[in-house]
Amino acid sequence: MHPLAAFHWRCWGEDWVLFDEGSGQTLQLDALLAAALTELEQSPATLADLQQRLPLLLERELPEEVWPGLSQGLGFLAEQGLLRHSAHEA
Repeated sequence: MHPLAAFHWRCWGEDWVLFDEGSGQTLQLDALLAAALTELEQSPATLADLQQRLPLLLERELPEEVWPGLSQGLGFLAEQGLLRHSAHEA
């Protein structure tokens, strides 16, 4: 997570809305990306870490085809300045 990010969440079923106080951005997220971001709020993680944690958090198996989309979504959040890569991931 970016150290200055301060998130506010709203959920309507599978749809999530995220507002970041620092940037003033409001984004709509799917349930998987929202779950990944809440995990990253708790502690840093690699995509491999998330692949292990998210099925447990969501209490269901996740098909392999979801991971490229999740990676793309996390990349978008990093481009927006809401996430940052740690030195050990570079």
